[in-house]
Amino acid sequence: MTRSRMPLGSVGASLICLPLAFSLGGCGSPEAASATSTASRFVDLASEDPGAACAMLAPRTRDKAAEDGDGDCAEGLRSAELSPASSGSDVAPEVAGHTALVTTGGQTLFLTLFDDGWKVLAAGCTRVSEDEAVPYDCALEGD
Repeated sequence: MTRSRMPLGSVGASLICLPLAFSLGGCGSPEAASATSTASRFVDLASEDPGAACAMLAPRTRDKAAEDGDGDCAEGLRSAELSPASSGSDVAPEVAGHTALVTTGGQTLFLTLFDDGWKVLAAGCTRVSEDEAVPYDCALEGD
């Protein structure tokens, strides 16, 4: 599967405001704790139970995973070759409005808040440049 870059326009633009959100208390907020919990659970399920992990994906991301898996979201998750959960250090989540960046279990995820809770927008993301204007490279993301 070809890795794609998380475009600045879809998530990155709101992430530019994250330092401000941090200074306003986003780090210790209930939203940050909930986003971190969702991200951690997704990382665990992606390798243990990809079918259950699919339910945690944002609709477009779930559709893209199913497309990559020839109609099967779980197969699409397996083909994304996401890193299994590791004991890598977690980084404080960055929350800005309805968007979050969470690094947990050795990987970075972007989440977005829906009416029914946080959903994974992109997973297996890595920074490809020290320049914060350059988007992340993500193994799984919606279109």
